[in-house]
Amino acid sequence: MKKYIVFFIIGLLVLNTSCESWLEETQFDKINSSTLYESGEGLEIGLNGLYGLSRKFFRFNDADARGAYWFYCATDLAMTRTWNEAEMYRSNMRANAMPAEMWNRPYQMIDRASAIIDAAPGIDMKSDMRERIVSEARVIRAWAYIRLISTYDNILLDSIPTTPQNAFDPVEYKPANQKDVYAFIDRDLDYAIKVLDYKVAPGIVGQGLARQLRAESAMWQGDYATAAKHADAIITSGQHKLVGISEVFGNNVNHSESLMAWQFDELTGGKETLAGGDGHVLGAAFQARFYEISIPGDPVAPILEEANYGGNAYGWTYPNAYLKSLYDEANDKRFQFYFYPEILLGNNPASPYYEKPLPGEPPYSTQLRQYTWSLMKYRDLEKPAKRALSYKPVTAYRLAESYILGAEAHWRNGNTTKALEYLNAIRTRAGLDDLASVDLQTIMDEHARELCFEGKRWFFLKRIGKLVEQVNKYHKFGSTTTSIQGTTMKDHMVRWPIPQAQIDAMGTFPQNPEY
Repeated sequence: MKKYIVFFIIGLLVLNTSCESWLEETQFDKINSSTLYESGEGLEIGLNGLYGLSRKFFRFNDADARGAYWFYCATDLAMTRTWNEAEMYRSNMRANAMPAEMWNRPYQMIDRASAIIDAAPGIDMKSDMRERIVSEARVIRAWAYIRLISTYDNILLDSIPTTPQNAFDPVEYKPANQKDVYAFIDRDLDYAIKVLDYKVAPGIVGQGLARQLRAESAMWQGDYATAAKHADAIITSGQHKLVGISEVFGNNVNHSESLMAWQFDELTGGKETLAGGDGHVLGAAFQARFYEISIPGDPVAPILEEANYGGNAYGWTYPNAYLKSLYDEANDKRFQFYFYPEILLGNNPASPYYEKPLPGEPPYSTQLRQYTWSLMKYRDLEKPAKRALSYKPVTAYRLAESYILGAEAHWRNGNTTKALEYLNAIRTRAGLDDLASVDLQTIMDEHARELCFEGKRWFFLKRIGKLVEQVNKYHKFGSTTTSIQGTTMKDHMVRWPIPQAQIDAMGTFPQNPEY
């Protein structure tokens, strides 16, 4: 696949050799592209560049919200308010309209990871350092392939890094056998699991993430015994533990429950090539603009644009009525800590509703951008109130997902007792009674309650064969309280169209059916 990604890779080589290491925050100005993969120091910089590229892919901000954002809100749990609802199973879900970075960027990650992996054996450096760097690169490569195959189904498989010597070599472009792709993924992860520690610095790939991805790969393959084994290993490792429900999405998400969190830092950031990255707008995307609410007879807005209510917001996507119906509102602590309260209190001292409930019952506005039940998982109490951009770290995987995946794996493997143990651990933290029985619907519901809007639901529903059914029943879009409507997802939309520019460049690679 050399020819069609060479222009991306050349740019990335420049990025890797000139930017500040986002992990170590040290400027390496003596390393250039000719020596990047010829020394231990250069290899470490190459790895840091790979982390930066991966972080960019798995988060979104104003510059590229249409990519990763899509998977957060094209599910059965969402009501989408803004422009890209047209891409969600409607007029713009076309090969020349869907975000191309969802295909291009993972292949950039794969190519650079492969360059690190291939170069490492020939470099004179300490063996433990070499094995760690290679293992982290292999996990990132596996992660990229998991995202590609679960999004597109038909993908290229290539482990040969792009170089100036092979960039324009002729290539036969054809879809890889899915078994071969998963075998490749599993080899990378099995290698890394033997090397990596559970205890790593925030933002670094560790054994917990490697095992979680290995379990995920096994689930896609229907190998439930292997999936259960890796989920069990994470849960019993003693290195990752569930935290209190109020801490899960507190301002410090680098806690024991985190298997991986992308790190951001405003002081060392400002753009994607710098150590602190360029931030994200997750919090703004999933909450209403409460500060736009007006009350008849009150000359001032009852709610100010301040941090406790999320500050500046976009109000693109909200939790829908179906998700709300799944919670025991009186007893489930997640209803309190994962979402903003439905009944709002005024926070403007100049308003007669200061520290009092707003008059009437919710909704307080017919405009969905102004008021809708909103997600609080990504609230950042430290960002300026009038800015949407946040530098709060973003959780990519956490132990609660290991419990839910492990519960499903054990249930499918016939071990109902262990499945209930894992589901009930999550429910106990939420303040709920134990379940006495388990089936697929039970797992689907607990997955929704615990992991909603963490970017995993679309893939989970696709894997279990429920995506089309659930989306057609529950996904909503609209702009006002009177314009909310459902959507129609067709069967072929369980996979994305491959970007038409890439189809044209490859020439022989088939487009996904019905695109």
